[in-house]
Amino acid sequence: MKNVGIVLAAGSSTRMGGTTKKQYRVLLGNPVLFYSLMAFENSYVNDVIVVCSEGEEEFVQREIVEKYEFRKVRAVIAGAKERSGSSFLGIREAIRTVGRFGVNVLIHDAARPLVTPMLINSIIAELESGQRAVVPAVTPADTIRLEGDEGVVTFEREKIRLVQTPQGFEAGLIHDAYEKLRDSVTDDAEAVMKYDGSVPIRFVEGDRRNFKLTYPTDFDLAECMVRSAKQ
Repeated sequence: MKNVGIVLAAGSSTRMGGTTKKQYRVLLGNPVLFYSLMAFENSYVNDVIVVCSEGEEEFVQREIVEKYEFRKVRAVIAGAKERSGSSFLGIREAIRTVGRFGVNVLIHDAARPLVTPMLINSIIAELESGQRAVVPAVTPADTIRLEGDEGVVTFEREKIRLVQTPQGFEAGLIHDAYEKLRDSVTDDAEAVMKYDGSVPIRFVEGDRRNFKLTYPTDFDLAECMVRSAKQ
C-alpha cells in the first residue's frame, strides 16, 4: 500500500491580513509550511505533493523543499482558486505519479502547522485496515448554541465534531468524488459524502494542538506551542 500526502498551500490568507501569506510567514524561525512538511517527512507516508498558488512553484521548491532537504516531496504543483480545486489537482497528480490502485492520499491544510507524525500515522493505520475515508476530529470544549428564528437551540457537545486535517482516502474514491462534484464543499470528506453516501466516514481522535491558523492572534498560540515542543 502506498500512502501519499497532499499538502495544500494555495490559500490567499484573506482573514489573516498582512502582506505575506500565512503559509510562508515565519513561525519561530521557519516558514509555516515547513512544519507540515516536516511532520509528513517523519511519518509513514511514502511521497508528498505540495499544492501552492500558481507562480509560486519555484519559490516553494527552492526556498522550502530544497532548503530544508525534504526528501519525500515528489512534486510542487500549482493549485486552483478554491480549496476543492486544489485538492483535486493534488489527487490527480498523486494518481498520475503513483497510480490509482493500492494508493491512499492524505490531504492536509498547510495552515495547520502543528500536525504531528503520530496523527498522520493513525490515519494511515485506519486506511490500511480497510477504511476508505478517515477524518480526524475533536469534540468542542465550549457549549454550542444556534440562534435562529425559532429561538436558541443548545447542541449536545458529545455529538459535535470539530473536523481537522489531514483527511485520508482511498485515492480512486476521492478522485471520482471530486471528478463528479458539482457543488462547493467545505472539506474533502463532504465531497465523498455527496458522491456516495454509503461510504462510511471513519472518525479518529484528532489533536487539539492541530488547529488552523486563521486570525493574527492564532500565531501567538502557535508560537507558544512550538516553543514548548522544542523544550
